[in-house]
Amino acid sequence: MEQPKNMSADDWIVAGIAHKEEEQYREAIAAYDQAIECDPENAAAWYQKGCAHDELGEFAEAVRSFGRSLECDSDDVSAWLSLGIDLVRLEQYEEAVEALELALSMDETIASAWYHRGCALNGLGEFEEAVRSYTQAIECDPDVISSWVNLGVSLNCLERFEEALNACELAIAIDANDADAWNVKGNIFMGMKNYDGALGAYNRALAIDPEHAHAWYSKGVALSRQRPCDTC
Repeated sequence: MEQPKNMSADDWIVAGIAHKEEEQYREAIAAYDQAIECDPENAAAWYQKGCAHDELGEFAEAVRSFGRSLECDSDDVSAWLSLGIDLVRLEQYEEAVEALELALSMDETIASAWYHRGCALNGLGEFEEAVRSYTQAIECDPDVISSWVNLGVSLNCLERFEEALNACELAIAIDANDADAWNVKGNIFMGMKNYDGALGAYNRALAIDPEHAHAWYSKGVALSRQRPCDTC
């Protein structure tokens, strides 16, 4: 559709948002580019462009857009949060922690920022601090199952098995059909050398998600450890 002449940056942003609502993300990006051409320092245009790239799974492009948005407005907590989440996705964990901590310095109640900070810290092998982050995420929003599951992962890495099991049980209490929660529970049982318990948990994960590759692999490991003589 032909656009009216003399559209302002704000007009192009509105057009981009309309395209995004219709899941027309390429058209949205084109509209945001027009907004940026009108006003290169328009933080909202850069931010919305980053969100559209996120929808397309183009996380490196999103990071560039969020970074440019923050150059224009460094006080935008949503941009710091979005930047941090995408840096986690790109496994740029140190940069992710820095971005998420800046978001939290503006609003320490953002559960998603604490959660993704935990994910970044897990990626860095800083499991104690990851536990603290997931715990903070749960304090902000106790109903997010992934926070409980990942808390279990970090506690398992620290060999705090009983606490890890408790976290998984609380995740399963929220949603008994979460395959990842059962898979992590199996991993914890493996750490405890409770191979029967591990097999039971992996079987539950696979009943929920028959394509869960990690559960299949771990089930095989558990079977080999349960009956080592069978593999001789």
